[in-house]
Amino acid sequence: MTNSSFSPDRRRAWLIAGLLLVFMVINFADKAVLGLAAGSIMEHIGLTSSQYGLIASGFFLLFSVAAIVGGVVSDRVPSKWLLVGMAVVWSIAQLPMLAPLGAYGFWVVLGSRVLLGAAEGPAYPVANHAAHKWFPDRERETWSAAS
Repeated sequence: MTNSSFSPDRRRAWLIAGLLLVFMVINFADKAVLGLAAGSIMEHIGLTSSQYGLIASGFFLLFSVAAIVGGVVSDRVPSKWLLVGMAVVWSIAQLPMLAPLGAYGFWVVLGSRVLLGAAEGPAYPVANHAAHKWFPDRERETWSAAS
């Protein structure tokens, strides 16, 4: 391997790719956690199965639409600001779930999940767009021994 393969720009590109991976793992984990905690959530808030089903599916109400909008907007707004904005909205959407606030109930949880879905929808297209900007076309395939 040549020294150029370890240039600061290349290292930074791989650092960004790693951070985007963490970003996407968090995005995926949120969807899985709700299902894992379903019983406890239903018991704690006093939800029926129908209400819980509406909350769980409410996440996807704006998810797809937001993914399309996020993909289009990522051509016009710097990816780093979109990623930061999504992370901020994710955090705000989770605030009502904090036990000390005590602001949870069916409608609060439903609203929180719809907002969270709208903020998480664009995560994949924006992260993919951001990663593509860091690597030239010839380096966008999977890792190979020739790299």
